Amino acid sequence: MNTASTLPGGLDEAEFLRAYATHALRKPQIVADNVLTGIFLTEVRYRGALTALLVQEAVEAARRLAAVWVALTDRTRPVARTLAGPLPGTDDWLRFAAAVEEAALAEQPAALLRAMAIDDSALESAEDLCAFTGLARFEVPLRVYEAGPPAATVLGSAPGTLLLSSTALPSTALAGAPVEARMSLSDEQIIALGDAAGDFSSWAGDFLGAYIEARGPAGAR
Repeated sequence: MNTASTLPGGLDEAEFLRAYATHALRKPQIVADNVLTGIFLTEVRYRGALTALLVQEAVEAARRLAAVWVALTDRTRPVARTLAGPLPGTDDWLRFAAAVEEAALAEQPAALLRAMAIDDSALESAEDLCAFTGLARFEVPLRVYEAGPPAATVLGSAPGTLLLSSTALPSTALAGAPVEARMSLSDEQIIALGDAAGDFSSWAGDFLGAYIEARGPAGAR
């Protein structure tokens, strides 16, 4: 199926998928790595603002991982067209997290690969994903960022707590309700957040990469 007319820049499917894997999926990790470095090099008074940016990149990495999952598990539309659309919201993330938890409890990470219809070349990433226990905890930051960048406030004395506040989108179950996310500004929490952004980006890249390799030059869906 030719989807060139509906893909950004007039790219064909193969071109778009390669660009998405190389740039869109890696961008949150690259930015998060640089923000993380900046947090520990700049003045303490800037830690809250920079950590808010780090959370934003981790949330994007999470949503792009969910996007790859949605695109690969539902082939009723071409994968490229799904990835070119809006990023998944919190509800899609929770369904993805539930599927991962089910595979982890059954000790069957390969079940994730079968659900995405990709081969065992990405098995290590599936195993690492199943071993990651914090997927559900990203529900709150995802909800906070769904409506755009939230207000950021630092509470308490050093290291303090980062408070991110926003209003839930009208289309969600919490329509119009205030939503908040809090996280410690301790070194450990900040490093863990940066690591999560990197993991999400890497896993998404491995899953999509396995699909791209399997397509071959023929470009099958």
